[in-house]
Amino acid sequence: MKRPIIATVTGYTRNAELLAQSMAPLCELKRRGVIDRVISVTWDKAELDAHLTPLESMPEIELIRVPEPHASGTPYQKGVVYQVRNLEAALEEVPEEDALILKWRPEFVGDAEFLHKKIVNFDAHCALGSFPLYEGIGLPPSPFKARLWVPWADANQPFFYEDAAFMGLKCDVAKLVTPRVGEKLSPLATKTNTHGPFAHVVRYATIFASDYPIFRRYLREYKYFTNDMDYRDVLITRLMKEAFYWQLLVSHAWVLATCFHVDCGRAGQLRLYPNIYNADSDWSSLAALKINPPFDKVDNWRTTLQPGNLLSGVARLYGRLVDDSWQHALFKDPALVDISCDQVRAMLRNASVQPKGNLAQAEEAYYRTLASTHKDFHRKKQAA
Repeated sequence: MKRPIIATVTGYTRNAELLAQSMAPLCELKRRGVIDRVISVTWDKAELDAHLTPLESMPEIELIRVPEPHASGTPYQKGVVYQVRNLEAALEEVPEEDALILKWRPEFVGDAEFLHKKIVNFDAHCALGSFPLYEGIGLPPSPFKARLWVPWADANQPFFYEDAAFMGLKCDVAKLVTPRVGEKLSPLATKTNTHGPFAHVVRYATIFASDYPIFRRYLREYKYFTNDMDYRDVLITRLMKEAFYWQLLVSHAWVLATCFHVDCGRAGQLRLYPNIYNADSDWSSLAALKINPPFDKVDNWRTTLQPGNLLSGVARLYGRLVDDSWQHALFKDPALVDISCDQVRAMLRNASVQPKGNLAQAEEAYYRTLASTHKDFHRKKQAA
């Protein structure tokens, strides 16, 4: 029996041309029989009616209107609460537990052939794999039945992944309906939105926090990862001198390699025009809207990955990964450039026994550096 393929579109956009371009590949794949259903879910408030009118001329789209949930805090906080509720509502419309879910947003534009290949090759690309060089290290199995496809992930900021579009089995995608997500975001409420990435991080990290205690304090101390380019220049330089930082990053690379399929395609195959990134843009004109990184410079990011070189993915202000090559090389290539297989194996074993306290001193030193770097930078910034 054929597995149902369902595209779920969550939210709305204020630009009719963007909506048309976003829906076009989904409608095409529906007409070709690649996708079985396209479900668009958004709020039932009257002020959105005009933005949703174009969907009425698209017979391939099933429009579902649901009550808007209460959300408070920064735009990032409210945005992720809305996204989680929209996804939950969309999944409620899919009775088949074995369905393959392509989660999409109307600010996302994709190439139909790229999406077609992702869908028909899902079992090949997203099967749970193994890395024989590192068998028996004691880390937990994947919480998923198959890997999730995400367009990008960060090497140096664990669990900072794209969450506007992804694909996986319904039972796995349902894990991104994050329980009490508003409560998880509230400690980082700021007027400046400098902790915006946490909206991504909290959704993915929540799935792994219980099995990987090594990441628990990372989530509690995320306030030190502010979204400021000058600060990150100082921060990444200092953190790379901390042994526990590398422990975190190798452990996270293992999660990426074993649980996710990362692929941003080639330049132009995926484009995202998010509301927050275009807060000051002219939404009446698609040409005036900005494409969100890394979709604006995919090929540039790809050329800097240097698979087999641990440092290449980390020593950038954002360690953006746009395919699987960097993290897979860490666990497949016995001839790594700047780290040995024995060192990788030791780090993975350390992560598996971390609750026993074997990393306590290194962990404490790392978080002292993280806190002092944040304090020193902002003190100097205020003095200037």
